[in-house]
Amino acid sequence: MNPLLRSLIIFLFPAQCRVCEGNLDPSDGYYICKSCWEQAEYIKKPFCEKCGYPLLQNIALPEKILSCSKCPDNPYFRKARSIADYESAVGEAIKLLKYSGKEIMAKPLSELMFSSMQRLLSGEDYDLIIPVPLHKKKKRKRGYNQMELIGKRLSHLTGIPMETDNLIKIKDNEPQVGLSDNKRLENVRGVYDIKKPSLISDKIILLIDDVMTTGATINECAKTLMRQGKVKYVDVFTLTRRLLE
Repeated sequence: MNPLLRSLIIFLFPAQCRVCEGNLDPSDGYYICKSCWEQAEYIKKPFCEKCGYPLLQNIALPEKILSCSKCPDNPYFRKARSIADYESAVGEAIKLLKYSGKEIMAKPLSELMFSSMQRLLSGEDYDLIIPVPLHKKKKRKRGYNQMELIGKRLSHLTGIPMETDNLIKIKDNEPQVGLSDNKRLENVRGVYDIKKPSLISDKIILLIDDVMTTGATINECAKTLMRQGKVKYVDVFTLTRRLLE
């Protein structure tokens, strides 16, 4: 498109931020303005050392909370960390990527993961990045696994190889949204498998996903990696966390 014509269209019909509905400046990037990105509720200490759930800051707490009521029962991951509240600009960016086909949002989301790694994961050394897989039917329908798009960019930024063909989803279960805690556990039981355990045996894995709610999905993935893949340990890193009452 002619640059002059493009500038005229932007002037006459400015794009709006999907969060605050204010007009987007060309320097903002796509769909979400810089102000909303900056004002997103990012998760900071104090949080549970096991599952990363944020803890109340206005009461006296021990220096470290090694587990909390929001931790999954029998966690198979070593630790889990989340960057932001799902009800924020980060969650809106995930929705744009996941449900509206806006693949361009993989770029700022992967950059956010990269910039948050040192703060939340303390410079850990990982052998592989593994995105939570989609069932082949859902991936075919959507056209991509959003976490593979993010993982590919994150792998490039960190130099950590990404593995997408080993941890697979073998059952097309119903979405977790709206299910009770017990139903979530039942819904993910036995839905993942490892194709070639020898390729990941004794590796240190960074498992990535877009959102963590109760932890049922990521814990089932971690269990599969630990039991069938015989990996050394699994750390979980998600873009967002649903903050439960």
